[in-house]
Amino acid sequence: MGMTVQDLHDLIRLLEEHPDWRAELRRVLLSSELLELPKLVREIAAIQRRHSELLEQHSREIGELRALVAQLAEAQRRTEQRVEELAEAQRRTEQRVEELAEAQRRNEEQLASFRAETDARFRELAEEIRRLSRTVDRLAEWQRGEAGRREGEQYEQHTLRRAPNLFAGGEGGNAIEFSVRRRISRWLQPYYQEQQMPEPLADPLLADIIWWKGDEVVIAEVSQKVNGQDVRRAKLRANTLREVGVQAMPVVIGEEWATPESQALAQQEGVEWMVGGGVSQGFLRFRRIPSEPPSETI
Repeated sequence: MGMTVQDLHDLIRLLEEHPDWRAELRRVLLSSELLELPKLVREIAAIQRRHSELLEQHSREIGELRALVAQLAEAQRRTEQRVEELAEAQRRTEQRVEELAEAQRRNEEQLASFRAETDARFRELAEEIRRLSRTVDRLAEWQRGEAGRREGEQYEQHTLRRAPNLFAGGEGGNAIEFSVRRRISRWLQPYYQEQQMPEPLADPLLADIIWWKGDEVVIAEVSQKVNGQDVRRAKLRANTLREVGVQAMPVVIGEEWATPESQALAQQEGVEWMVGGGVSQGFLRFRRIPSEPPSETI
């Protein structure tokens, strides 16, 4: 007979009261594939959960990767920006280096020009200093010569004033004095008659002192340091008077000999002397000649 609704309700009630029957009923009613279905569903659910977990993990990893990629992109952007800044700085540095090189080149050119101008100016200054030095040397030489000349003139004047003492009497002076100049002119009459005149080195009128006792005459050259020129002038001027018959004796007077050779030349040339503390025999002989009182007029 067929199952009624009441029978179905009674069956459901019995299954609820006896849970172990449900499993047996399912085994009878369902195929093995259907019986395995819950297990498969559970496995699928587990797999789904694992997939979800993996997806979540992958999502987190992807998020992390995206964040990392973003960080890397930002770092790359900053790096590229820094590279650009460095490139710009390098460009500016290179430009500055070029500017400095150009400035250095201009400075070197200016320095070379300045050095050339400085060297030229130094050469001019050196030449000017040499000229000034030569001028100063000539001036110093002139001053020494002028000082020596003044000292010589003073010494000559001092000696001339002392001539009466030096020669132990007698008369004379130099050609500046009219009486002396007139006497020498009278001695030189033979030259004038022949239309001649002595050379300056041999001219008695240029002698420092002309002194006489009786017929003997001294032609003296005076110098603080007696040198060979003094000796030669004295001899030549005395020879000029000897040539016209005057008993002239060449003499040199001074404080010292310029060189030993000067004294040797005087001895060789027969020139008498009174130099320093030394007096020649001829000079002493002239001093011993008796002195007459000086005449008022010549």
